[in-house]
Amino acid sequence: MISILIPVYNYDCSLLIKELAAQSLQLKEELDGEFDYEIIVSDDASTDLNKQKINMTAALTTGSTYIQQKKNIGQAHLRNAMADIARFDLLLMIDADAEIFTKDFIRCYWQDRNKGDVICGTLKNPPGPAPSGCELRYRYEKKAEKARPATARTKAPYNYFSTFNVMFHREVFERIRFDERCTEYGYEDTLMGLMLKKHSYSVIHTDNPLIHKGIDSNQSFLKKTETAMRMLYKLGDPLQGHTGASRIASKLEKWHLKKCTKQLYKSIKKTLQKNLLSHHPSILLFNFYKLGYYCSLDDSNTI
Repeated sequence: MISILIPVYNYDCSLLIKELAAQSLQLKEELDGEFDYEIIVSDDASTDLNKQKINMTAALTTGSTYIQQKKNIGQAHLRNAMADIARFDLLLMIDADAEIFTKDFIRCYWQDRNKGDVICGTLKNPPGPAPSGCELRYRYEKKAEKARPATARTKAPYNYFSTFNVMFHREVFERIRFDERCTEYGYEDTLMGLMLKKHSYSVIHTDNPLIHKGIDSNQSFLKKTETAMRMLYKLGDPLQGHTGASRIASKLEKWHLKKCTKQLYKSIKKTLQKNLLSHHPSILLFNFYKLGYYCSLDDSNTI
């Protein structure tokens, strides 16, 4: 029995709700008592009231549960709260900006339910060229494609854990849960992966896909990246010794190069931003921007 949990913030996920409900209902009728489901949609105090209304209507017309948070509590807290009220032993978490494009998405999760403690599906990029003004996120996601097949992710299952498309056995989730220090964008999935590894839970990767439709504008994605770097800085160990920018920053400090990196970043920051906000952003420059921004947080009073 599966509880499908969809956290949402300022995004129209009505089609996702309807498709999940249709597939789940079909499977319930086919299996005649062997399968049941519920869908819970929780809105984290969206500021877009029109999207709130659309999602609420979709939830109510499909028999799903809709919860409107009075204030923004963050993705980690929101996911934990949804799991607390879920009725079933399997917790399928799906990001609101996902799109189903296969007819057996729910069936595949049901068939794979006993293969591991946690079952991770995969993410597909939307087809076609990048939307104008969204080239940075699109190129970033395209570069990550080589690590998306299950065969690639299985080589480092905990490193590739993602909250975008994942199912937990309840007993596993209740022992770990998401770290509620993650109040802003970024790293709740990385921390969860580390905890799953620490407690030796099995993470099984499959090619059960969802399309990622939420391709941010260049400006929005750069702002999210800065938010994620601040979260990484605040969270400290064990995350800082494990993840990209923080791991490299530690090495630079050991080699007495961190100060030079900060100075270079600050001197060319505007040039970097100009490139990253253009129609032809460089992922190499984007990676340096993240590193430089992270290193410069040592000098910030806003953490």
